[in-house]
Amino acid sequence: MRVSTQMYPQSLLNQLNKLTGQQQTLQNQVSTGLRVQEASDDPAAARKMIQWQTDMSGLNQFRKNIAAQQDLAKMNHGLVQSLNNISSRVHELAIKSDDTQNPETLTFYAEEVNSLIERASELVNTRFHGKYLLAGTAEDAPAFSFERDEDGRIIGAIYEGNGNIRSVESSPGNQVSAQWIGANDGTSEEPGLIQDTDLDFDVFRDLIAFRDHLLSGDTNLIREEDIDRLQQVEDHFLHFMHRSGAAQTRLEASLGSLNDQELALTGMISREGEVDLAETIVRLNEVQYAYQAALQSGAKIMNSSLMNYLR
Repeated sequence: MRVSTQMYPQSLLNQLNKLTGQQQTLQNQVSTGLRVQEASDDPAAARKMIQWQTDMSGLNQFRKNIAAQQDLAKMNHGLVQSLNNISSRVHELAIKSDDTQNPETLTFYAEEVNSLIERASELVNTRFHGKYLLAGTAEDAPAFSFERDEDGRIIGAIYEGNGNIRSVESSPGNQVSAQWIGANDGTSEEPGLIQDTDLDFDVFRDLIAFRDHLLSGDTNLIREEDIDRLQQVEDHFLHFMHRSGAAQTRLEASLGSLNDQELALTGMISREGEVDLAETIVRLNEVQYAYQAALQSGAKIMNSSLMNYLR
């Protein structure tokens, strides 16, 4: 086949352009550490990476959900711990309130219990991020309202919330919630922290009864009824403290699982999309050497003419 003198320069130019493109690609890979920078670099790998990155975004949302529930669980734990401190003190006063105490001492105890009831009434309407903690999903209004006598003492607590809780997704298909409700009137599957019809349990009812028995000096009822009921209140709060600890443990485990999944996805994306730096540098050197060799050989041939052979 006859090769014209015009074909060689064009062939050389094509080869140099090809080597220049390869150098640019390899230099970009070395500088960025990425093998796949555009979908056209490796369509199959790009599809995998896009899916894995989508999965990573989902994990980030799950992590945010769990973090929010962890904050809620910590708030609940602090709340029930404060309520338990109140119940422990009231139970201690009940044990002290026997026949040996004079009326003045019992009245003094009653005043302290009344102050503790007021403190409990504030705690049960605690807000978290602007929402009432124990109101269920009716969280824009206080969880409890209170009836008072003519002297301003609390004589009853009325639950204004509902028995529903909000849950969030912690992983595909798995729901989790650290929310508690203030009261269960027998229609909710969730136990009530302050009132529970199924358990015949009412914190304020028992605290108020004890205070009134102190005011009336009825140590028999204190001994026969109040001490046991106040012990039940304390046990109830301890049970919720254990629930809080268990919830936080589950949330920590869920978060650990998400971290493991994220680590695995990060490794997969890295292996699919990142370059082997040492191998890429070797390839870059090879291409640069080929480029220089093509320039040198082209220069020699292009400088040759018929006169070189007639001398």
